[in-house]
Amino acid sequence: MPWVRNSWPRLISLQPEGVARGCPLPTKMAQSTKKKNMSAVTITRSTGYIGDAASSEATWDRPAGLAHQAPALETECLSRSIAERILVSDISVQVQLGEVLAVVGPSGAGKSSFLRLLNRLDEPTGGTVRLNGQDYRELAPRELRRRVGMVMQAAYLFPGTVAANVAFGPAQCGERLAPEQIAILLQRVGLPGYQERDVSNLSGGEAQRVSIVRTLANAPEALLLDEPTSALDDISARGIEDLVLSIIHERRMTCVIVTHNTAQAHRIADRTMILEAGKLVTIGLTKEVLRDC
Repeated sequence: MPWVRNSWPRLISLQPEGVARGCPLPTKMAQSTKKKNMSAVTITRSTGYIGDAASSEATWDRPAGLAHQAPALETECLSRSIAERILVSDISVQVQLGEVLAVVGPSGAGKSSFLRLLNRLDEPTGGTVRLNGQDYRELAPRELRRRVGMVMQAAYLFPGTVAANVAFGPAQCGERLAPEQIAILLQRVGLPGYQERDVSNLSGGEAQRVSIVRTLANAPEALLLDEPTSALDDISARGIEDLVLSIIHERRMTCVIVTHNTAQAHRIADRTMILEAGKLVTIGLTKEVLRDC
């Protein structure tokens, strides 16, 4: 089901603007927040509705042994503006190892802008992102984008063979993928024997699978997906969904996916966050946040 503005879910408790760990609050808002005993830590770590920390369904079950591990991805007051236009405003969220987080909202809400900030394809004008507890500004851009891979809506492949595309990322880091390694990766995504096929002869679904393989060849820790199935037919889209989920589970990868399709979010996302006008409206378990969609 596509995102329709009039089909917004019932939001039991909305997050006041600026309420997030470490984000400055206007004095009156800070006092109001304090009176409600809503600590910043409670808000950013809640996986139910914002402010609904007491909900029995508000806790995302981490894999065993991760109770004291830093979030795989964490944004703190993340913001981006161009001139006087605010694209992303003071967003603080945590994404755990192995978790799939969907980002939904109306057109122009800042979904893709938020995603592009997570691996510095765009530069934040405020706040930061942490990768396994480390400020990502401490990492060289090439290393960051290897560790936090991204698959775009359209499969942007280089002219040439499928094998050349798959080998590109590791080659930029001085590594060489053996033909056997490329064959194994292609086999994994259902494209056996495609090594020497020219990318100009691929279908849309095949090209998107090659795009995913090219990202996986860098052995990323986290995967960012920007509406990866929106240009595909339903059968191809479901195939990509199944592929992504199986790979995430195999590699225990963290995933953030932007989608306009709430049915897709229901199928693949543990939690969902809603953006409007660049601001975080709510975040929680997908079945709760999108219960009316």
